[in-house]
Amino acid sequence: MKPFRNDPMSALLPLLVAMTLPALAQTGPMVGTVKTTEAWFLYRPGAVEKPLRLSVLDADQQIVATSESGSDDANDYVAKFHVTGLQPATAYTYKIDDLSGGTPVPLAGPADGLKFATRVKTGAKGVVTVAIASCANSTSEPVWERIGALHPDQVILGGDTPYVDVADLATSRDKHRAFLETPFMKSLIRGTSAVGTWDDHDFGLNNGNGVNAADRRENTRKAFVEYRAHDQFGTGPEGVFHKVDLGLMEIFLLDPRWWSQTAASPVDPSKKTAFGPEQWTWIQQALEASNAPFKVLAMGEVWEDKKNGENDDLFTYWYERDALYDFIRSKKISGVVLAGGDIHVSRHLIHRQRVGYDLHDFVASPAHTSVIPSLDVTHPDLEWSSQQPRQFMTLTADTRVNPALLTARFHLADGTIQREVTIPYDQLTPKEGEGLGRDLRAYWSFDGDFNNRSVLGSRFDATPVNGAPVVADGGIRGGAVSFSRGQQQYLRIGRQTLDDSPALPERAGRNPLDDNGAGHTYSLWCKPASLPAHGSDDRYFLLESALGGSSAAGYVLSAGFRSASDDASKINLELHTVTLQAAGSASTAQPTPLARGPFACELSRELFTNRWAHVAVTFDSNRLRLYVDGNEVADHEFPAPGPAAETAGLIIGGHRSGTGRNFDGLIDEVALWSRALGQSEIAGIYQGGSPSALPTGVSAADTDGDTLEDWWELLHSLNPADAEDALADADLDSVPAWLERSAGTHPQSNDSVLYDYIRELVSPGSLATPLAFSHPSLGSLSLRISAEHSHDLSNWSELAPSTGIAADVFSGDFIFSVSSPPSAPSFYRFRVNP
Repeated sequence: MKPFRNDPMSALLPLLVAMTLPALAQTGPMVGTVKTTEAWFLYRPGAVEKPLRLSVLDADQQIVATSESGSDDANDYVAKFHVTGLQPATAYTYKIDDLSGGTPVPLAGPADGLKFATRVKTGAKGVVTVAIASCANSTSEPVWERIGALHPDQVILGGDTPYVDVADLATSRDKHRAFLETPFMKSLIRGTSAVGTWDDHDFGLNNGNGVNAADRRENTRKAFVEYRAHDQFGTGPEGVFHKVDLGLMEIFLLDPRWWSQTAASPVDPSKKTAFGPEQWTWIQQALEASNAPFKVLAMGEVWEDKKNGENDDLFTYWYERDALYDFIRSKKISGVVLAGGDIHVSRHLIHRQRVGYDLHDFVASPAHTSVIPSLDVTHPDLEWSSQQPRQFMTLTADTRVNPALLTARFHLADGTIQREVTIPYDQLTPKEGEGLGRDLRAYWSFDGDFNNRSVLGSRFDATPVNGAPVVADGGIRGGAVSFSRGQQQYLRIGRQTLDDSPALPERAGRNPLDDNGAGHTYSLWCKPASLPAHGSDDRYFLLESALGGSSAAGYVLSAGFRSASDDASKINLELHTVTLQAAGSASTAQPTPLARGPFACELSRELFTNRWAHVAVTFDSNRLRLYVDGNEVADHEFPAPGPAAETAGLIIGGHRSGTGRNFDGLIDEVALWSRALGQSEIAGIYQGGSPSALPTGVSAADTDGDTLEDWWELLHSLNPADAEDALADADLDSVPAWLERSAGTHPQSNDSVLYDYIRELVSPGSLATPLAFSHPSLGSLSLRISAEHSHDLSNWSELAPSTGIAADVFSGDFIFSVSSPPSAPSFYRFRVNP
């Protein structure tokens, strides 16, 4: 007997009961971390406890893996799934069933867009794209729609995704659910792996750190962990750091919030930590162990100074940031780039040669509609910025080409690509000079021009102001620059013009040195035509840097002449600098610049009269040392140590405003290093008054001398200390590793078809002849290919290395590439030389 069968109210009762039950809005399914053979997922069926099963299906819709879980109320009814036993680089679909009854009831499946793909193995050929977005809310739907249309392999939620800003757990959970349940986000995460880190707002508090957000971080972490399907959340009970390995690219998602301000830094116990000791060790170990070509260090904060009165940036913890950069350099880790968010503008900075190569620093923000133009601040390393709403970026790694390429694109939700930057892998590999060429950041010899001859190139060429000329034969070694104080002549270095933006004010500029560098040296020769008269207030500057404006701190480099105190036979060679002072005890305090000096050094005027004198200054965060003619003449110690403060453009022959305190006479051979040179090196520059040109070349290390750079060998699982593995043939295509390096083919991928094609093309029947290769260090080849060129197929001419044609460094002939297609019809043919 069925109750209420004839009762008119019986039809209404189920509706009334349903109205009293919790809402059954679904969250997810969401694809989280995906590896080569396993994957993680989450799903919330509503505010109801259910036993659930997730099943993975192959291309034939056969179940290949399952995972069972429950939507427990202790975890806000979110069920987590982990499947294993999958195949690498394989596309799958999945489904979720309700196991509450005796028969599984489908809740979602492939028809609902439930799909994912496992990762390729490290070292494989392929292409992978990651989309990165930060600072998102309900207005960000067009961004998720656009990202979905691009079909990236990975989505990175880069912090403030979502905005939480509360202490209570229930509200934090509500905000995470609402964020994941907006229509385009919901569609995106069910078919694309999405992982992330947090920033201040999803950590629970604007400008939040481990101290001022201590009352809420436990709750905000619990909600974050519940609504992300990561394979790792920090140490387990603390933090949220983890990494995602896409085979061609590895993304390290850092957490500078949880431990910030809570303990001493592992790199400097006198200062507060950002990452904490456990995460610091993990970052180093994970980076050093990574075999992915490209490595992205990503977090919600920015790596540089926000300059807005808040301290939630890595500039506040420059000692940990720079120790990380130094670790990358010392371990010769290739392929590293930075990513950040938070500031509601997008930016691209390049920290030149910071880790042995240029360190690209990308900021992607905001995904919502709120822009903060005041945070688009100047910086010496800034290349580009955008104050637009609804922004995101993509990073694409392509190892199908040689060298592999990393392409960064800054997108708007309407489909506009604002900026595209392509970086060949060999530009993200460490190179170093030898001797005095090590860490040489700028060098102006003034031998006929104002060009910078260091690895940083024309970016730091000098510009003469008010007609300062180069004197062809008047220098200490070749040419020199002549400055007339009466005409207020000087040189300006590194004037900054952003891509697609107007030039910044006249005093803004770039500087060749590292931002907040712990050590540097500058060196020059001078031959004054006049010096400040004794007792006068005149000042004759040799050089000075600045952030901009006559009163702005930033004169990290500063040296000039002024009258001595008492002795008319002496001249004061006065130095200034600006160092960075650590934040105070308050958890929201910022570092501040601290002016150092003036540091006086009274020397005989005869040293600088009618002769060339060599002046060098070294900085090591503790002191300035002054050298004249190779001899140390002053040691100026700081009351408290500190690295150099931020600085920008450089003036030679004047002070930071350019005019007003100019030098009078000749200056030559100006050089900057990003390290403090020793006394023997300073003496080597002086060389008894007869200097030679500084070495400016840089090269990648080749420890075993087998012509394969260490970075290339490490990337392809060869041993940089074993010269014989240049002959290795891991892919069994009969082509040794060294020739694969030369030809641009992949040593882990069988390219025999390509080589067989070339051999048959240039020498029919040669496939029957065995190939024998000599070791590249012997300088000989058994197979030598040369090329000829024709415009009409009748008249052929030999191609030789020239402008636009690159030569093969291993053979008497060459493997060539033409930089741009010729305008006329052009034909090429190959032949074998005996």
